[in-house]
Amino acid sequence: MTTQAKQPDTMIAPMQAWRSYPYRLVPDDPQLHFPQAEGYQDMASDTYYASGVVRGERTGKGYAFFVIFARLSGFSSVLGIDMHLGAIFDLASGGYTTFASYDLPPRRWVRKRLTLTRGALGVAWDSPNWKSRFWARYDAAGAPVPFSYTLDVYGRDSRGDPLALDLIVDATKPPQPVGGPVHRGAITVMGQPQTRSYFQSLRYRGILRWRGVEEPVHGEIGWLDRQWFPEYVGAYSGILADRFSHQWAQMSLDNGWELSLWRHFARHERNREIPFSGLTITDPMGQTLFTDEYHIEPLSYCRDEGYVTPLYAPIQRAFGVRGNVRYFLDAYRLHVPMLNLVVVSTPLAPAPAHRMPVDYLTGPTLLEGTMEGNKVTGYGFNERTLGLWRPWELCQALDDSLRPLINEGAVASNLIQVMETVRIAIDAQHTHEARQILERQVRPALDPLAEPQRQRLIRLCNDLMAIL
Repeated sequence: MTTQAKQPDTMIAPMQAWRSYPYRLVPDDPQLHFPQAEGYQDMASDTYYASGVVRGERTGKGYAFFVIFARLSGFSSVLGIDMHLGAIFDLASGGYTTFASYDLPPRRWVRKRLTLTRGALGVAWDSPNWKSRFWARYDAAGAPVPFSYTLDVYGRDSRGDPLALDLIVDATKPPQPVGGPVHRGAITVMGQPQTRSYFQSLRYRGILRWRGVEEPVHGEIGWLDRQWFPEYVGAYSGILADRFSHQWAQMSLDNGWELSLWRHFARHERNREIPFSGLTITDPMGQTLFTDEYHIEPLSYCRDEGYVTPLYAPIQRAFGVRGNVRYFLDAYRLHVPMLNLVVVSTPLAPAPAHRMPVDYLTGPTLLEGTMEGNKVTGYGFNERTLGLWRPWELCQALDDSLRPLINEGAVASNLIQVMETVRIAIDAQHTHEARQILERQVRPALDPLAEPQRQRLIRLCNDLMAIL
């Protein structure tokens, strides 16, 4: 079902006068009243996220970044995990640095590096290598300035060079409940109903220091994302954390429209897309819409090179629920009939992995397409935890990657039928037959392709043959 109707005032707060506290995003849900919703609300698991795109005022260089703070309580607060991670990306080169810092039991019992504040936004991480804070700004009387913050990150990058990000942050639109007027910010995430989630558009100004560059920066593209869970975030993810995966795409278009695409997958049901999944849309005036009618057309997949090892990877590998070779959705085309929108998301950083408990890739993307027949561009982030490593999954990735080339006439159209034969053989566990078809028909068809498609697809085809 697609919902386009403007939200009633009784369900979602009206647009006018949003830059003031108290602000009731969902009037009958006290968890989504502000400024309390920006701070800690004594939930079992609580996450704070900020991302953005900024540009140097002297050099004109473009950068993207994200920062995450999280308190993830276990079956009791004693067994929880606190974490802080993030990254900075050079948009021109695709290079990036990533960092992660954890407080795990038993050291967490005697050391608390994460600080959370109730009643207003106030989260900080204090460790020898990384000192970061995301904090509400206050006026002379000591009251929080509505929807205004500071973000400070200090540390060293992967080469040991100092890194600093000092930003003044201001919201440009009112907060948006995930799911809009349909779900009203209360969704099911990883098997947990009544998870609360909202996001908000941000702008930045400040100073960036990284790899020999120190200069003022500013940016009009940014996101604040809050999500909190009534129980431990992985309570229903299985003992090996392998029941659910997701894709989350943020998109900011130059015509003022913004989109938040959340897709949920059941790993033990051949990656079936499950609730909550949908597209929360913000128009240029800050009104919230929602639709679950959209189509993702995969264009390419990236291979995780294994430079970053997730915390749970050793145990997942030992129990056979993690392959040594994993692919992730990379470039894709999004179709949204409700908006007459077709936009292509192209990665600006190759296979941007970060050290989470599970596989976690996220990085900036370039957006290009049309909306109502008019050209649109923009930037976004593409976050993914759905790692493909089983034979049928790699077969699907190869098939998805070939289809755009078939449509362009770069490879013969009969490869569609050939790949269907491979899929049937794999599902029937006729691995020798599937490997022979790949060796004799698919692999030779890739040789005439131009780079970079040629090497990328040859590698994917070889990886599939190797695991059969």
